[in-house]
Amino acid sequence: MAELKTLQLNIARVDGPVFAGEVISVTVPGSEGEMTLLADHTPLVSALRAGTITARLTDGTSQEFAVTAGTLEVSHNTVTILL
Repeated sequence: MAELKTLQLNIARVDGPVFAGEVISVTVPGSEGEMTLLADHTPLVSALRAGTITARLTDGTSQEFAVTAGTLEVSHNTVTILL
């Protein structure tokens, strides 16, 4: 089986980090609708609306984070989310 590509996910609030690690995918509530980001995604900046961020971890599990609003940036296989 081929090795899954990963990307770095960093989620932070003003008071400190929420999550930092390698993930297979991350699904976010973008301002124009839900979107799933995978490795090698094109660069992107988007506002986030209220909803849930779902990170699919490399061990096959998922982790969810509630969000009321935020900003997302995708660049060089790194997803940075500021809440």
